[in-house]
Amino acid sequence: MIDSIIKEMIIERFSAPLIYPQQCEALSEDIRAVTGQRLGVTTLKRMLGFIKGAANPRRASLDIIAQYLGFADFGKLRDYIGHDIDISDFTPLDSLTSDDLEPGEEVSVTYDPGRRLVMQYLGDNLYEVEESEGSKLMAGDKLLIAGFYVGFNLLITDIERGGSHLGAYRAAKRGGLTSVEII
Repeated sequence: MIDSIIKEMIIERFSAPLIYPQQCEALSEDIRAVTGQRLGVTTLKRMLGFIKGAANPRRASLDIIAQYLGFADFGKLRDYIGHDIDISDFTPLDSLTSDDLEPGEEVSVTYDPGRRLVMQYLGDNLYEVEESEGSKLMAGDKLLIAGFYVGFNLLITDIERGGSHLGAYRAAKRGGLTSVEII
């Protein structure tokens, strides 16, 4: 989510209150008309707090917002506001999809009893296990996963281990995931 001051500046520039998530479609089009650049509707919904997702917007997205507000880049906007804007932190999430991530980002998930996985996102819904505590999954396994949802099973479409495809796998069968976090 972005700083409340920036959100207010966006609302002022857009000349309409942003009360409903559906309004992000019109905002996305207005941003494209003003800047010539596309900022996705889902990204806007995340940035404005309508949906949960990655807490730290990409710098390119922040630069587009800054340009929409009349600044050359996000650094100039931050200087104008005159205080540090918190754009990143470690934030627990209720859900996370691969669309929320950039390749190289890491995700930590936990589930009972005492299981923890740390995975690096490789792109195209593919993750590589970096750490595995109490799970049958192993470091180095490559997992095909569309998303992570607290309270639901972890559904893995395919596991590749040592060059062999092991097929689909379901983890967190009892109680679902207990946490999902971008680290």
